[in-house]
Amino acid sequence: MKNFIKLTHLFIAIFFTESTRAQNFLQDSLSTITHQHTPWQILSGSGEDSIVCYKSSHRNVYFLITALIIVIALIAIKLLLLNKKTTKILKKQNLIIEEKNKNITDSINYAKRLQNAILPSVEMIDKILPEYFILYQPKDIVSGDFYWVSHRESKIIVAAIDCTGHGVPGALLSIVGHNAINQTVNELEITKPSEILVSMNLIIKKILNQDNGTEIKDGMDMALCTYDKSTGILEYAGANNPLYIISEKKLSIIKASKLTVGSMQEEITNSPVNHSIQLKKGDCFYIFSDGYADQFGGAKNKKFKTSNLQKLLLSLNDYPMEIQKKMICEEFNKWKGNNEQVDDVLLIGIRV
Repeated sequence: MKNFIKLTHLFIAIFFTESTRAQNFLQDSLSTITHQHTPWQILSGSGEDSIVCYKSSHRNVYFLITALIIVIALIAIKLLLLNKKTTKILKKQNLIIEEKNKNITDSINYAKRLQNAILPSVEMIDKILPEYFILYQPKDIVSGDFYWVSHRESKIIVAAIDCTGHGVPGALLSIVGHNAINQTVNELEITKPSEILVSMNLIIKKILNQDNGTEIKDGMDMALCTYDKSTGILEYAGANNPLYIISEKKLSIIKASKLTVGSMQEEITNSPVNHSIQLKKGDCFYIFSDGYADQFGGAKNKKFKTSNLQKLLLSLNDYPMEIQKKMICEEFNKWKGNNEQVDDVLLIGIRV
């Protein structure tokens, strides 16, 4: 070990032989080495002995360099083996993650099929509504928005419902909302919009145990209309989401009540207001969630806003409803551009 250290000193000194100090250091190192009993031991200070000493020192340097190369090579091999092992572990972990992601995605896709199954079928809606469109564009695979259509005698009930959140949490809540409105209209036979909202609120609160100290305070915003084909009267009640009516190329806004279905406190909250509007042939009415107006985009990357939605609907009023849907969808995608969709989009348009 001592010889190895001395050889290290010698190795350093050789690279600095141009300076006097370095030469003295080299000489001292050589002198130290030659005092060791080695195969190249120097017994005198003659010129030949100096040459032998010089050769001996170089052999020691070569030995040092060789040893260093071997050590470096071993370290490199060790690092290479470690890198291969790490790469193998990472590949295995990536495969596990990919498999889990695939299973999760498959489950969500199946949930989407279940959610679509509870939505009203196109065939059923076609029989009830003369001319309409439904723009339904979830942000994720499953949606927190859903629409509901039914009829009782001469009355058609249509709802656009926006549950808290989107994706899986919103979709789970949408099942609760669907059951609540289904039970209210089809079992309890309630058709007045404001009463439907009150009934749904009670059912949802009960299902979510909101009156028993649960921390779940989620609910849903919605716009709900009942149109009586025999009288031409449209009744509307809303929870945060308004109703737009376009008649004779003029747009009227029927404001919603400031409440959320599923979290209304009956003792401190006013009941939702029920509006009645007489419609005539050719009039159009629209109900929707806030996803369309809240989308970021455009040249300044700002929200689309309800004011622009109103202008858009007015500009398209003369077109058939299916053409309106196509152009509304095109405008949305144009505005969104490369931005991510920020929320579920639901917009329903109906012409009398």
